[in-house]
Amino acid sequence: MSMNDGEVHLLPLIDNNDFDNSSSESEDDDSIEVVSNVDEEENKIIDMTKYLTFSSDDESEIDDNANDITLLDNHIIHCSNINDRTRSSAPDGTCLDSGSDVSDDDVNEHHPSNECATNSTSYSLPVVTDVSGSKNDTKKTSKRKRRQWSIVEKLNAINTFKSNGSKHRTAVEHGCTTAQLRKWLNCENELLNIVKSRKRRRLGGAGKKLKYIDLDLKLLVWFRERRGKIDSNSTTCNNNLNIPREKVTLKQLRRQGVKLSVELNHEPPSCKWYYRFLSRHRLSLQRPKRQQKIPLTDAYKHVTSFYSYIRRANKWGPKRGPMGAFTPRDICNMDESPLELFGDQSKRSINDIGTSNDIEGHLTNKRFATLILTVFAEDNSRVGPILLFKGQGRVAATEKGQYAQGVHVFFTPKGVINGTTMDRYVQLWWSKVKDPHPKLMIADSANSHLNADVIRDLRKKRVVVAIIPKGCTMYVQVLDVSVFSVFKNHYDDVVEEYIDHNGPRSKIKLTASQSRILCTRFTWSAWLRTLKTIDFRKAFRDIGYVWSDDSPFSLRTMPGYTFDPSSADWVSSMNDENDTEDRIDIVADKASEQQQHTQSLATRSKQLTLFNMWKK
Repeated sequence: MSMNDGEVHLLPLIDNNDFDNSSSESEDDDSIEVVSNVDEEENKIIDMTKYLTFSSDDESEIDDNANDITLLDNHIIHCSNINDRTRSSAPDGTCLDSGSDVSDDDVNEHHPSNECATNSTSYSLPVVTDVSGSKNDTKKTSKRKRRQWSIVEKLNAINTFKSNGSKHRTAVEHGCTTAQLRKWLNCENELLNIVKSRKRRRLGGAGKKLKYIDLDLKLLVWFRERRGKIDSNSTTCNNNLNIPREKVTLKQLRRQGVKLSVELNHEPPSCKWYYRFLSRHRLSLQRPKRQQKIPLTDAYKHVTSFYSYIRRANKWGPKRGPMGAFTPRDICNMDESPLELFGDQSKRSINDIGTSNDIEGHLTNKRFATLILTVFAEDNSRVGPILLFKGQGRVAATEKGQYAQGVHVFFTPKGVINGTTMDRYVQLWWSKVKDPHPKLMIADSANSHLNADVIRDLRKKRVVVAIIPKGCTMYVQVLDVSVFSVFKNHYDDVVEEYIDHNGPRSKIKLTASQSRILCTRFTWSAWLRTLKTIDFRKAFRDIGYVWSDDSPFSLRTMPGYTFDPSSADWVSSMNDENDTEDRIDIVADKASEQQQHTQSLATRSKQLTLFNMWKK
């Protein structure tokens, strides 16, 4: 197994004394090592009597049923032994009957005289045999069990009836009754409309009738005044769209229901009525998301200006494709995300109801490292993941040799990105993507990304930097929308595979050096799986980073928002005299001049030493 394949996280760790010496600087040992002296024998003792109950009368009752014979209407019903009953039962769990011809509608009628009297503990299916001894003249005439028919099955039965013209033959072929078939034929148009629509596929009219109709309507209007419903197909202007997003709790809903009930002169409904109210209108109790940094209406304006800047930037160089100066290979998005060594351990796990969900081992949500990902619309093999560990970087060569080869490791004082680390990242990124064509880098508005020296250096390299407005990354950053969640899921899978292979979790003890090695391997395996899972070209097109024409597009993350490049307002804003094909080159030259001027000023203002003053 090589270090570059998808199973690198399962490779054994080399036990070396250098790990202990080189990891003394790390402060994460306490959060990684697990010291547990749990007695395994005590954990294996399980009181099985709580879960299993045995009855000594079961076998005797089954044996007694084997000899029972009941005479009903010139028929003899034999409850045979288990093996014979298994062979004589129909595949669908029905009984075999050789009586007279019975229609499908008559089968559904309940005749107490024809019921098979069986013991409650017996698992047999009765076999009905004619007195005359005719064994081969049998017919399936069992009671049908209630089942749910899908819309497709109903329409197939209707099509079969149209082809043969016989309700009886259609009912026999599809296993339904003629009464059911008649009902399906009467509501054929409604079934077809349900198939065409995207709503809940169920015919209306069923269920208990609504008692407080006026209360239901007024309560829904009150709710919509506080929690507006966003229509993804709306064509209204994005700037004038104002959707209320207030918090509405179940207690508030009940209090308002009591007030409306007094106005309507009837008693307030029960608590269960409000839960049914939520179900009727497709509402549910949910945990609120994080608070928006800016109002939604302001986010629409910022997102529009962001997309306008990207479209304008494609006019700043020679046209190389349908977009302009950039191709999908030249556009990238970079961002950071915190990472725990063993993933998110606070996720829900299976446990017995009513008992405490105690977990063996050390659970922590502490940031172990910072992950930097860079994704392109095409060719994501150029820049691999980057991990930022906390420390000064004084690690042994043995540890570096065990890192996953596709992962780059930086050390920072706090384990997060800063100006120096951002400069190192730019140098690494440029060494992987350098070519004669201009580039477009999309990043969020973090302080380290807005470093003037970093942006000047990128402009000198003919790289256009597009900054996502503050508070809009959750809407228009492809890493936040499509990549990080998939990567974290694969990372958790890799961690679980490692624990299954080397576990249990309480027995895994790692030094700081071994933890960093494992983190690089987990990251690399998860990254390889992420590359196979995501269609980056489609993700970039859905988010609006790449396009093939000027047709409008909508964002899945911002329902109700549409960006139309062919609109008159946007076209008028694009008419800028500075949008020339040589603008990227002009900006690059200015950035080089500014950098040289800054360096010369720094050299002149440098304080002279005493030796330089004496020098003639």
